[in-house]
Amino acid sequence: MTAIPPDADKEKGKGTILLVDDEQSVRSIVLKILRRANYNVLEAENGEAALRIAESHPGTIDLVITDMFMPGLRGPEVAQKLAQTRPDLRVLFMSGYADQDLRTGVPVGANFLNKPFSGADLAKKVEAVLKGPTVS
Repeated sequence: MTAIPPDADKEKGKGTILLVDDEQSVRSIVLKILRRANYNVLEAENGEAALRIAESHPGTIDLVITDMFMPGLRGPEVAQKLAQTRPDLRVLFMSGYADQDLRTGVPVGANFLNKPFSGADLAKKVEAVLKGPTVS
């Protein structure tokens, strides 16, 4: 009988991702890409909704993918609040505002993806972030 590796449940397609973006069209595309890769995706239209979803979700959230600039709570604020109750959280920030200082409020070395991006770019970045360190 072979032993199951300790991170067998972290293999590609077996994580839970909280997707936060105020643009429905972006959420739809990202959701489709992630679900096609067999990730369990929780969807939030803004930062406040993301906090409510995370609070009521009984399981692990392996990764938060959040837009940087949204009405209400911005992406860095969402990540910071979520990390208080989920210390093993990983975060991937995304934004379409390449001409702005995207790193404002984002921890040094944070994971970032510029919009627009391809499905392949998103998949590679998600896999890399899931294998990397947590935010804490």
